[in-house]
Amino acid sequence: MLCRVGRKLYPTHAFDLLTDNRNKAAKVQCALFKGTSRDLFIDRKEFDGPIYEQVDEAYHFVLRHIDMGAEIKGVYRKDEYELPISAIREMVANAVLHRSYLDRSCVQVCVFDDRVEVISPGMLYGGIDIETAKVGKSTCRNEAVAEAFHYMHIVEAWGTGLPRIINKCKLYGLRTPLFEEFGDGFKVTIFRKVSNESEKVSNEPEKVSNEPEKVSNTFEIYKALLIKAGITDKFIANINVVYDKCNIAEPFGQSNVQRWLDCSKSKATNVMNAMKKAEIICKVKGAGAGKYKFVEKIN
Repeated sequence: MLCRVGRKLYPTHAFDLLTDNRNKAAKVQCALFKGTSRDLFIDRKEFDGPIYEQVDEAYHFVLRHIDMGAEIKGVYRKDEYELPISAIREMVANAVLHRSYLDRSCVQVCVFDDRVEVISPGMLYGGIDIETAKVGKSTCRNEAVAEAFHYMHIVEAWGTGLPRIINKCKLYGLRTPLFEEFGDGFKVTIFRKVSNESEKVSNEPEKVSNEPEKVSNTFEIYKALLIKAGITDKFIANINVVYDKCNIAEPFGQSNVQRWLDCSKSKATNVMNAMKKAEIICKVKGAGAGKYKFVEKIN
């Protein structure tokens, strides 16, 4: 991350990308489109700042816009997304890690009705072709960033990303992911189960509409209170994930937030404090120390 010139140490470009990030093109643009083309935006966000934070923000953007179902195993209920979330994170992390930072384009993450696409500037590096990359061979363009991401457990090891994406989609019974080089960019596409998923939702109302424990307010109501309280977009996005995970019947606390967001204890505490500040959660008595739920009625 640092280079020595004489007796002095100087920051590298990788250091800048992982801290202040003054590279105007080093961003991730996320969009949710209506239908299967880029004609109509439903939602869009642009994430800048340290690139490891961009990975997390883009990953949670996708999670907010794909479906989640519930599977009952014995007495336990397990919530499960329609797509393998580890593959989504791998796609985003690989795009940020392996992109060309000399290119003035941004990484793009696009959610359509039938697929999720991640596009990164720069073709495969070091003479590697797609078929070779799919079996785990890799030459890293940004070695310092790769070392940092590996140390932070954002990626496992060089060259394992594409095989893991393929295997995860196979386990979910999805179509084989598509990997494409076009122009001076690289695109990864995973496909959604459009027809089956819509039937699953409509034929199993208990997973959608018959959840009496789910708070009656929509997140948009809470979001308005969060904005009014001066809570940042980053915290609002994290709180949205918490909202999607919890329900009235199961009070939650800091440990739940830490697990749901896969974050540190201090970050989970800050998220809880943001919700308290906006007065969108209230303390639950008799459920143990530090247990809260979303308020049911907004005045």
